[in-house]
Amino acid sequence: MILDRFALNGKVAVVTGAGRGIGKGIALAFAEAGADLVLVDITPEQVEVARSEIERLCRRALAMACDVREADQIDLMVSQARSEFGHIDILVNNAGGTPFKPTLKTSLRTWEAVMRQNLTTTFLCSKAVGVVMLEQKAGSIINISSRESQMPSLGMAAYGAAKAGVNSLTRTLAWELAPYVRVNAILPGAIWTEGSAPVLEPVRDRVIANTPLKRIGTPQDIALAAIYLASSASDWVTGKLFEIDGGIEFVPAAAEGMGRQP
Repeated sequence: MILDRFALNGKVAVVTGAGRGIGKGIALAFAEAGADLVLVDITPEQVEVARSEIERLCRRALAMACDVREADQIDLMVSQARSEFGHIDILVNNAGGTPFKPTLKTSLRTWEAVMRQNLTTTFLCSKAVGVVMLEQKAGSIINISSRESQMPSLGMAAYGAAKAGVNSLTRTLAWELAPYVRVNAILPGAIWTEGSAPVLEPVRDRVIANTPLKRIGTPQDIALAAIYLASSASDWVTGKLFEIDGGIEFVPAAAEGMGRQP
């Protein structure tokens, strides 16, 4: 059956930023598709809650409190994941985030912190897990980028630039790790999570009005695309950027209140 190619039975997936939001949504969806999980997050309490939810789905889950900005912690995480499961088939580089400030009010310290949190983490995790996948001669890396990487990123200049770097890294790794490891990116639009709600709430009606599909996205919308890219259904897909955004294009009015320079 062709739909069997979307199953993740027997696969082991590492998901960073798995304690909440998009990362947790992807982890839960992977578990429903049959995968076992390595849940990585800087907040131990949140990742433990995610672990318990996945185990209720009758899948194995390893909860790891890990700061993916630090190479030594990533190496330890990969070592423990291999010790627990023996292999790593899927990596989702989801951890990231940003404050909201106009570019001219963004300090160098903030700029460098956002770059490290969004781009450097993707590089470090892809490097550590990519070595394992090449040894296995199989694997899929999914980078969670952003539509902010392809449009004016008002109030989030560092974030948009970092995610543009993620897009470039995705394309480069797709060539360097081929033919054994596939590397793709998902570019979410406005996704409603506990983290994004305070930012989206003031502009919610305008975002919806300028979205052809007339709603804000959910973590499950991103998770479904991630299942496709993680599974053998996408065996002939690498180096691609998937915009999952309800069809929205950049509308300046929708960015008011999100750090726009007065």
